[in-house]
Amino acid sequence: MSLEALRAEILKKARAKADAIIKSAEEEAKKILDEAMREYSRRYELVKEAELRELRDELSKKLSEKNLEVSMRLLNLKNEIVKELREEILSKIKEVGNAERRNSLKKLITECLNELHTEQKINVGVVERDVPLIKDVLRELGIEGRVKEIKILPPESVGGVLVELEDGSLGLDNTYTTRLERLLSIIYKKLNNEVFGG
Repeated sequence: MSLEALRAEILKKARAKADAIIKSAEEEAKKILDEAMREYSRRYELVKEAELRELRDELSKKLSEKNLEVSMRLLNLKNEIVKELREEILSKIKEVGNAERRNSLKKLITECLNELHTEQKINVGVVERDVPLIKDVLRELGIEGRVKEIKILPPESVGGVLVELEDGSLGLDNTYTTRLERLLSIIYKKLNNEVFGG
């Protein structure tokens, strides 16, 4: 399943969950409003203006509490969706074969080198699994002489490359987890705007 189809499916599920939560909240708010209106009508002839103000304040407080509760539920749902999506994408990244990983490493290191605009020696960081692949890519690109050191990144990086200048003054993080976090940030904003309306 492509990332676009996966994203579309997640958004579809998010919309369905959001619709159910919103419908439930609307029904609850309608019940509160109906109950408050009945109480308002009953007291209208019996109480003074001060008591009516108190009733309106109470209704406003209940509606505010319900709005806060719905907002918290929506926030939790957004976080849950993004977390599930993150776990699923990381799982798929871990299953990618060596040929695809090699092509990906080539693209990512080329991006980094194009950004750095320097002939300085560099250090390249990859996860342990990708060390033979990056050596092959560096040879293919003809830049193995520019690489001072290949460093091993922690496993939580999942893959990708971290390129830094030899003196450590500048580095570019093009690891899969960093790229994924940027993507999830975009998805979270899209969920917020398109599904949850704000």
